[in-house]
This record gives sequence, C-alpha cells and structure tokens, in this order.
Amino acid sequence: MRKLLYISLTTAAVFLSSCSKDDFAEAYPNPSTIETTTVPKQFAGFMKINFEDVIPSYWNYYTVLRSTSLSYTQGHGFLNTSGSYVPGAAPVNRWDRFYKFIAQYRELEKVMASLPVTMQAENRIYTITSTIYLYDHTQKMIDNFGDIPFSEAGKISSTGGNYALALAKYDNQTELYTMMLDQLKAFSAELNSITLSNGVALDFKNQDLINKGNLTSWINYTNSLRLKMLNRLSAVPAFATRANTEMAEIITDAKIVDENSENIAFRVYTQSGDLDTDGFIRALEDDYNNIAPKPMIDHMNTNNDPRQSWLFEKGTRIVDGVEVVSPTYEGLDPMLPSGTQTQLINDGKIAIYNRSVISRNKWLPGTLINAAEVNLILAEYYSRNGNGATALTYFEKAIRQSVEYYVRLGDRADVLNWKPTTEPTTTEIDAYIATINFAGAVTPADQLELIAFQKYIHYNIMQADESWAEQRRLKLPVLPFREDETSSVRKNPPTRWTYPTSESVYNTVNYNAVRANDNLNTKIFWDVN
Repeated sequence: MRKLLYISLTTAAVFLSSCSKDDFAEAYPNPSTIETTTVPKQFAGFMKINFEDVIPSYWNYYTVLRSTSLSYTQGHGFLNTSGSYVPGAAPVNRWDRFYKFIAQYRELEKVMASLPVTMQAENRIYTITSTIYLYDHTQKMIDNFGDIPFSEAGKISSTGGNYALALAKYDNQTELYTMMLDQLKAFSAELNSITLSNGVALDFKNQDLINKGNLTSWINYTNSLRLKMLNRLSAVPAFATRANTEMAEIITDAKIVDENSENIAFRVYTQSGDLDTDGFIRALEDDYNNIAPKPMIDHMNTNNDPRQSWLFEKGTRIVDGVEVVSPTYEGLDPMLPSGTQTQLINDGKIAIYNRSVISRNKWLPGTLINAAEVNLILAEYYSRNGNGATALTYFEKAIRQSVEYYVRLGDRADVLNWKPTTEPTTTEIDAYIATINFAGAVTPADQLELIAFQKYIHYNIMQADESWAEQRRLKLPVLPFREDETSSVRKNPPTRWTYPTSESVYNTVNYNAVRANDNLNTKIFWDVN
C-alpha cells in the first residue's frame, strides 16, 4: 500500500473497507514517528503527486479523458456505442487523485505552521505558489463537478486518522471561485514585491517543478489564470462587472503569458525519472483514442490549416504487405452508427493524431496555460466589449502562436517517421488567416464563432478540460452528436460529472446537501447561455 495521506471520502471509503488496523497504521502513521521533512521537500512532493493530471499520461488519457471530455468536445473521433455520454467510473479516478493532491497541500500547511513565525515569513513563497497551483486544479474540479469539498478537505492526518472528524462539507462553487479570484489577485500583488533570501531562492529553484524558481513566470501564470477564470464567468450577471474591470486591469499591467517562450507547463526534462509521458502512446493509440474528428478535419481541409500535418496523419491500410496511404485527410463522422464508423477506421480511411509529434513524443509538456490560449481569451474580451479591431489583432496572433506551438512540439520528437519535413511558411499562415477572415465577421456573435472554433482546434486533445469547459460555456462551436437512443440516462453529452457513489455512502450528511444537483443535467454556475 502506498504511504499517501488520502483525504477524499471516496478514497477513504475504499481504504476503510479493505484494510486492516495494521494497514491503517501503516498508511496514517503517528506524525511524531515520521521522518522529519522540510517545507521545500513537501512543496516538491505536493507538486509531483498529480503530475499525471498534467503531463500526458496513460492514467489521465485512457481512464479519465477517453470516455469523457475528449468525446464530449469531439477532441477526438469516437464510436457511437451504448452509454457514450454517461461518464461511468472516469470521474472517480479524477476525484481520488485530486484529493490525494489536496492532502499533500494540507501536509505542506502543517509543516509551514510548525516553523517559527520568522521562518514562515522567509518561506512565504512556498505558500503563495503552492496555493496558485492548487487553485488551478481546484478550478478544473469545479468546472467538472460543481460544488466540491474543499475548505475542510484533506485533514485526515490532522485528526489522527479519525474519519468522523475528517468528513468534509461541500463548498459552494460560486463562493470558491470568488475566494480563489480574491486570493489570486492578492498573490499577484505580493509576488511583484516579494524578496527571497539567497538560501530560499536556491531551494525554491531546485524544488519548483514548473517554473524553476522564476518569479516572473509565476506572476504571468497567476495573472493568466485570473484572466481565464474571469473570462469563464463573464456572462454571469453577478460577476460581469468584476470580470470586465479586473480583466482590463490585468491587460494594462501586461504581466501575462503573451508569447510561446512564456508558456507555463510541467515539462519533461529527462527520460530516466518518473516525471515523463510513459504510457501515453498506449493511452492514445489503443482502442481508437487517436482518431481524428470530422469537424476539425473538415475545417482544416476547407481552409488549408497549416497545423493539419503536424496534428494529424492521413489514414493508412496494408494491402498485400504494402502500406497504402489515404489520398485525403478524413475525420470520423459523429453521426454514423458505430458499425459503419468501425469499418471506416479498419479500412484505413480515417486520419489519426500524428504519432511523431503527439502520441510517440516522449517530451510532450504538460500544458497549464499557453500564449495562444491567453490571446484567444483577449480576442474574446475585446470582441465582447465592441473593439473588433483589437480583437482581430489578438485573434491573428493566437493563430500564429498555435501554429508555432505545434510545430515546435515536433522539435524533440524521437520517432520521425510521421513528422512533416517542412514547416509552414509565413505565406501559408497568412493565407489561412485571410481565409478565416475575422475582419469580415461584423458582429461580436460572428466573431465569437471564429474564436470558439480556434479554441477547439488549439485545445484538441491536449487541453481537454479547458475545451469541455469552454464549449459548455459558449455553446460553440456547434458540433453534431448522434443521440444515444439506447441510454435511459443521457442521450447527449452531459453538462457535468456526477460525484463518486461512495460519497453518498460514506459522506452521507454532507452529500445530501448537494444530492438534488447530482445529475448529468445540472449546469455549472458559469454555464448560463
């Protein structure tokens, strides 16, 4: 049994029902018997524990995203099998991992609190940056589930292993978003003025798995995360004014992820450790997980998208021992029955995600936020506020950055068989942008359709959580889905994930407070369109 300090009631329930008293003592040892740790080491352990949620991995892509967000967004082509729109056990896997993650955060809080006040102040950078990283993932959990246990979660170690005392209430999603936005704003200001001693600066650089101690990157990350969250709730009446005001302030301050050189990611630095993409090839290439979606391919074919060959390969089949490549890129039609879809795939007619650049690239970074994403947010902001000319500038910049992003992913490809031999030229990129013709989109609604489709392409399979949140929020792009007539639960993609069953069993009182909203039809609070 792994010696992790679990906090989710789901995890706790499984543990409690399957482990002996000796097992319990092993997993939750007396704090006085644990080898002494330090704030820097606890910080690194906290950041590492959920790396498979960020760096492309088998666990996240195959057990969580394959049957949920990737299909709900048509980030990949999927078979129209029975129950396609019912998440099943996938949310349980994400739930459990998040609460192991938050348990490590609570341990970091405990270690920090044990220090003298002067040392707490000296090590303040660890509290700020760990909380920023926690909030990034907490926002994703809210976007998937709605209300979640948070303020009281992760404290099983503090209760000496007493589960009754560790039962966590569900915090209101709107209040959590508000609290996080308040604190992120304060953190941004604090990071601008914080001074680190030489010793802390060195330790922080060594233990910071994301930004390697670069405070400018942490400031950019914080403000870009604020932009994303503010934009997501910009249509909620109670938040509209705040969203516009604070987004304007952030833009004026200009400390955001604005160029690809500033992208925030969990990077793979070596193949000799465990922070890598091991298993991603199987996650994507097994069970048709790498199939190209028709709406994306159709757009690329029509508009000569320069990213196409970097993201996709044409379908292939073997005839008399010879590989025959399909003459065109074709995506899987989501309106066809599964039998027809399977035959098209087996006949080698359907494109797949590029194996050199994507699925067999051992150096793929785990994206947290990137420049193309931020500039599409800015394009939406300016369009929404009636400034189409400025929106155009950011829209076109985002496309150029997206092209560059995917081309540069191929730089460290280990398997070169399917890597394009020539990079897109400036002329080709300009021609694509001209064909899209954002300037010809007169109304904000027309402009938003173009912005949303570029988000769809840029996110593809690489940022499935963000793509699903944005598609639910905007109701764009308008994608066709075949109804699942065999399901009595959900015939179309859901609007949220449901809580793990064990929450109703072991955290009954707190679960009952949110039970009425625990279905696949309830919308997240920012989903108001």
